[in-house]
Amino acid sequence: MKIHFLTFVFTLLLLDSPSLLAQSNTSFIGISAGISAPTGSFSKTDLGEYGNWNNTAGFAKTGFNLGVEGAYYVLPKIGIGGAVNFSDHGKLSYADARQLGDSYTDAFAVDYTTVKTSKRYQTLNLLVGPYFSFPYHKLTLDIRLLGGWTKSISTPEISVQLEDDESNVFTQKSSGSSAFGWQGGVGLRYALTEKISLSIRGDYFYSSGIKIDNENRNNNAGRLVTNQTLSWINGSAGLAYVFGK
Repeated sequence: MKIHFLTFVFTLLLLDSPSLLAQSNTSFIGISAGISAPTGSFSKTDLGEYGNWNNTAGFAKTGFNLGVEGAYYVLPKIGIGGAVNFSDHGKLSYADARQLGDSYTDAFAVDYTTVKTSKRYQTLNLLVGPYFSFPYHKLTLDIRLLGGWTKSISTPEISVQLEDDESNVFTQKSSGSSAFGWQGGVGLRYALTEKISLSIRGDYFYSSGIKIDNENRNNNAGRLVTNQTLSWINGSAGLAYVFGK
């Protein structure tokens, strides 16, 4: 997917190369908010089956995204920009906890299992990279590919008790780990005034995973998550302030 995205960007640049130096963009900073829909294994709820448990399903929910973004143009249509994003992808539901409990009951061959969950998926991203912007009258098409620091503020914490043995409780801890992440997207800015623009955009985010710790886990029976892949699509709208010439 990353290769196709880069091919698209450079194709646009080549097609528009005669006017690359004839038109220019003005640097901007903006704020945005919108929905964030998990994709891939991050969104899955399939736990697998006995002897072949799925350790990658994230149970993430469609949530929201808040962001601050901007770009400084070093060439008429090429800029260096960045984004700071906060994303929330919800918590495990009662049905999710019951499904997890059933899987541990099967895995450990016990009569029943009690699963308790707390905390949410919350993530902070600090990303930088190139912007390719193509103005046309009041409209500007922005294409960007950013990469950088992904910080997990929290993930769902899952406590598992086998039958009524309070000494036999293990926990999938909430993660505060960091990892590398990248984001690619396309947006439009429409000039409302000389300085203020309305912006809409769509972005795809991916990180190969954050570390998940487990406490009091004496064996590997059943689902055991040690790394959680993060991926989602953001759809957002906001306002941008233009500065410079």
